[in-house]
Amino acid sequence: MPVDGIQRYKIVYTRTAADDIEQKADYIMFQLHDPALSEIWYERLKAQIQENLTTFPLKYPLYDVSPWRERGIRLFTTRNDVVLYSVDTNCYIVYIHSVCTKGRDLPAHLEAQEPD
Repeated sequence: MPVDGIQRYKIVYTRTAADDIEQKADYIMFQLHDPALSEIWYERLKAQIQENLTTFPLKYPLYDVSPWRERGIRLFTTRNDVVLYSVDTNCYIVYIHSVCTKGRDLPAHLEAQEPD
């Protein structure tokens, strides 16, 4: 337990989440022709995940769609992105499963992903 009494969770990105992030950064860089914005987006996303999910990760709601709800998948929204994650409370690990743009068809996006 840390000195401040607040348990910290380790953030682990699955291969799928890493690919999602890389694809969006590449889209911003190459399709929108804005490398600076791509880097800003990437750094901001990582900082938001670190800031909001390393402590009290269970505060965000379960993704209320089957079968994801039953698998303990939670939903964290930051700016224009949705982060889907699960929490291992025994090992104090947050697994980031997927990152996608708000408004995207989340069930279809998740169904297209390989299991991690």
